Amino acid sequence: MIVPTRDELVDFISENPNQEINLDSPKGSRKAFGRGEENKVELPFDYGEYPGIINPADNMGWDIIIVPSASETHPNLIPVGHVAYSKDRTDKVGNDKIIIAPDGEYHPEDLEIISDFFHDLAGFEPIRWY
Repeated sequence: MIVPTRDELVDFISENPNQEINLDSPKGSRKAFGRGEENKVELPFDYGEYPGIINPADNMGWDIIIVPSASETHPNLIPVGHVAYSKDRTDKVGNDKIIIAPDGEYHPEDLEIISDFFHDLAGFEPIRWY
């Protein structure tokens, strides 16, 4: 299924939260976020995708970040925010990362960990929390 926009995805997942997740980069693994293998950073959260819900920006599953206090096994993972690439990363615009949390609830530490992580990475807009 193709879901063309972030807002449509957020609405769909909010109404249908228990979607299949492919966790390709668990907490503690390293990921480059499209900046080349030499720029990998250690993840303080689980990162993956909804393999059955396609983002037309890259024709792959919509990317997700699970808040650090939760895991893919938690039921009812609801969108609580997103991270978007900055406009100067024209090749990545639209390839947003959706932040999800059990029942849409997260701890202040989750917010701080994710915000600190992306604050230090070039090429991203400030996180938008819902």
